[in-house]
Amino acid sequence: MVNPGNNPIQDDRQPHMLDKVIILAKYSRMIISTSAAVAVLTFLYLFCSPNLYQTTARLLPPQQNLTLSAQMLDTLGARISPGGGAAGQAGLMGGAAASLLGLKSPAEMYVAMMTSDLILDHIIDRFHLMKPLRKRYREDAREKLLKKYIKITAGKKDNTIVVDVTWRDRQMAVEMANAFIEELDRLLQNLAIQETKGRAAFLEKEREQSLRNLSKAEESMRQFSEQHGVLQIEAQTRGAIQYIANLRSEIDAKEVQIKVLRYQATSQNSDVINLETAVNGLKEKLRSAESQLEDCVGEVCLPTSKTPALTLEYIRLFRETKFQESLYLLYSKMVEIARLDLARDFAVVQVISPPPRPEKKANKRIIPSLIAGMITFFAMVLVAFGLESMQNLNNDGEGGQRLTVLKSYLAPWRDILSKLTNIMRLK
Repeated sequence: MVNPGNNPIQDDRQPHMLDKVIILAKYSRMIISTSAAVAVLTFLYLFCSPNLYQTTARLLPPQQNLTLSAQMLDTLGARISPGGGAAGQAGLMGGAAASLLGLKSPAEMYVAMMTSDLILDHIIDRFHLMKPLRKRYREDAREKLLKKYIKITAGKKDNTIVVDVTWRDRQMAVEMANAFIEELDRLLQNLAIQETKGRAAFLEKEREQSLRNLSKAEESMRQFSEQHGVLQIEAQTRGAIQYIANLRSEIDAKEVQIKVLRYQATSQNSDVINLETAVNGLKEKLRSAESQLEDCVGEVCLPTSKTPALTLEYIRLFRETKFQESLYLLYSKMVEIARLDLARDFAVVQVISPPPRPEKKANKRIIPSLIAGMITFFAMVLVAFGLESMQNLNNDGEGGQRLTVLKSYLAPWRDILSKLTNIMRLK
């Protein structure tokens, strides 16, 4: 028979399931009382903690390039790559930049911007959050803010950005959500302005160079006309000259777009590769048109075998002048558009759903208390089995000897811990 006051598990028989039930019954008061106490204390702690309120805002990232000059470059590129490519569809630092960084969608890049240290620091300074967060260092404050109060995610299906803000005050939660949207808008505008300044400086330099080239071409044509007289060019000859000039102008425009794209992407970018492929094809057409003028060029056929040498020289000078003129006009137009980008004010982020004023409390009390009580219950069950095993070892002679040996090995560590405790008390 089993004596309830003694060890329920005897040494002369195998453990039985009923023995475990007996152990649980023996320590049932400790298990239940401790679990209930932890659940009640957890509930009281959560009840005394401040109320939290959650609000959610949804916004749509830019779907096209922010600047007119960038849109013009995309329009030029659309002639050879229908659809404008990933960069034209996703906007400033959109699809192309997201693919370079290994992100699944352009929205994830804007999420990374909103959770960057720059924007978080602006939010902390704007609402003076160092004291409410009870943190001394900004790094810890940013970490706590993202871990407990701020959640910014990118939609997997609709490509939207969801901003969830949880705070102790209803109105402040709404203001913080709006502040994140405003900071993202301001950051994107600054990035667009920086990009436009760099593009404007580059285009201005190229325009000045094209103006010098145009002046040289016009001067060469003037000198030739003064030396040999003005030549009359037939309509077919003018058509061929215009065709070749258009080819060269288009080639140079695409090369300009490639240079601009390389400021933002690598040579492995799909848009850059497509542009280079198209430029090579146009150059092949240009070589064919210049080397075999006796064949038909487009819809214009030239009997150049009968054209005098002076006429051919005039054709070359006229073609170069027209090419430099069209190139200068293109650069001038793009420079003026870039200046307009610097002067205009534009909205970047489109808000689908502004953050509403929260009405219900976001923090839960009953469910966390029950979870804490259940965790404590299972922990106390393990403690009960551990206490029963220790009691069995004390009652067993060999087990007692093992405990004595174990305590002797752990004695130095116990002394070290006691010394550290004394030192801490003195401090």
